[in-house]
Amino acid sequence: MTEQDRSDSVDVELDHGDVPAAQPVQDRLRKNRMRKILVFVTLPGIMLGTATISTAYSQGWLTPAPPKPACQPEVVPAPARNSFVVNVLNATGKEGMAAAVAKGLSQRKFSIGGISNAPETWYVTQPAVIHHGPASLDRALLVQQQIPGAELFEDEGRSGKSVDVVVGLGYTAMVPLPPRFDPLPSEITMNVYNTTFRTGLASTVAKELKARGFKIKDVSNDPLKTLQMGTALIRYGEEGDLAAKIVAQHLPGATLRKDQRAGTSVDVVIGNAYTALVPQAEVPAPAPRPKQEKPTVARPCE
Repeated sequence: MTEQDRSDSVDVELDHGDVPAAQPVQDRLRKNRMRKILVFVTLPGIMLGTATISTAYSQGWLTPAPPKPACQPEVVPAPARNSFVVNVLNATGKEGMAAAVAKGLSQRKFSIGGISNAPETWYVTQPAVIHHGPASLDRALLVQQQIPGAELFEDEGRSGKSVDVVVGLGYTAMVPLPPRFDPLPSEITMNVYNTTFRTGLASTVAKELKARGFKIKDVSNDPLKTLQMGTALIRYGEEGDLAAKIVAQHLPGATLRKDQRAGTSVDVVIGNAYTALVPQAEVPAPAPRPKQEKPTVARPCE
C-alpha cells in the first residue's frame, strides 16, 4: 500500500467515526424544537382555559346550586277529640286488645264507635295503623299522637270524619294520660230520672240543673225502675268519677254509685227525700286550672 492509500484509508475511518458523535446534537435540536412547539400550543390553551374557568365562576356557572329548603310541616289547630268517631280493630290475635285501646282513647276524651277484630288477612306489625279519608287527616294525626309508632294509611275513597285504629303486633302502650282536672258544669252530660210519685219532678230538676250550666240528655222515669228513698242517686262509670263529684255538690245528701258504663256521663236519679238543689251560692267555686296550650297537629309535607 502506498503512502497516499494509507492517507485515504485514515480519512475514511475518521469520517465514519464522526457519525456517532453528531447524533446526540441532532436529537437535542429536535427536542428543543418540540419544546417550543408544545409551549406555543399548550400555553395559550392553559391561559384560555384559566380565563374560561374564571369567567364561569364569576358568572356563577360553576357555583354549586344552593340546597333546597327543608320541607316544613303545616301546623294547624287540632280538632276537638269528641268531634269524630274512632273505631278500633284488633289485628294482633290477642284477645281484648281492641277493647283496651278503645278504653285508653275514651279516657283521653275520644268518642269510640265500633270495637271488633280486624279481618284475618290483615297482618299489622306496627303498633297501629290508622285508616282515614282525605277529609279526616287532622283527626287521624290527633289519634296518632296517642300511640307511639302508629302509622297513617289514607283510604282515598273513604268519606266522612271517622277514623279506624287497627292495633298491630308492635303495640305496647299509649302515651301517658294528661293531668285530670275537675270538669266544669258545661263539660258534664247527665240524664235526669224520676223514681218518685211526683209527676214532672225529673223535668223540673233538669231545668234547674241546665240553668246552672249542665248538659241535659235524657229526662224520664228511671229506666232501671229503682226506688230511691234518699234525695238522689248519682250513677257514673270509671271515667265519670270527677263529674259525679261535681254533680253531688248540687244535690244535698246524694249517694254515689259506680257502674260499668263507658264515658263520663252521669245519671241523676231523684229520690223521695228530694226537696231542692243546694243554693248556688253554697256550691264550691271551680278550682282554677293551669293555662294549657291549644292542641295542634302537624300535616306532613307532600
